[in-house]
Amino acid sequence: MVTQNFTQLQEVLKETLLIAREFGELLFNEKKQLTSKDREEINALLPQKELLINQLAGMQTTILGFCEASKIEPSYSALRAYLYRLGVPTADAILEDWTQLKNQLIKNQALNKTNQAILNELIRRNQIKQQIVHNLGRQTDTYSAKGQQTNYANRGWVEQV
Repeated sequence: MVTQNFTQLQEVLKETLLIAREFGELLFNEKKQLTSKDREEINALLPQKELLINQLAGMQTTILGFCEASKIEPSYSALRAYLYRLGVPTADAILEDWTQLKNQLIKNQALNKTNQAILNELIRRNQIKQQIVHNLGRQTDTYSAKGQQTNYANRGWVEQV
């Protein structure tokens, strides 16, 4: 029974790693779309992104459930001590899968932060553009070359649109 639990853990770790790698590829594609001039395909990535996030959350619940049932912290060191204390023959393979998964998740997190920074910059630029367009139609009272005050708001086309 104990061997079966560790076999299941290893299978979950491997499956989670595959999902995490697929998510990493999606994040990379998202970054390419965010930095390209044609950003229309970003919306097409959203359903797949949501699906992968939900799958990763489900796998996380399973892994945390194993740790809770084993009464160990969800950390490499706690898992390592637990596996070696029980003399699990596949301990090294399980720990290798855990490490690969953790490394992939760290890469995904970094790429997600990069994408968020790119998105924030795009939003900031759009806000600047909107402010410029808005300011074009503002009422501006200035003086002409003859010293007469002119009111360009009466001629402003932006406010009328």
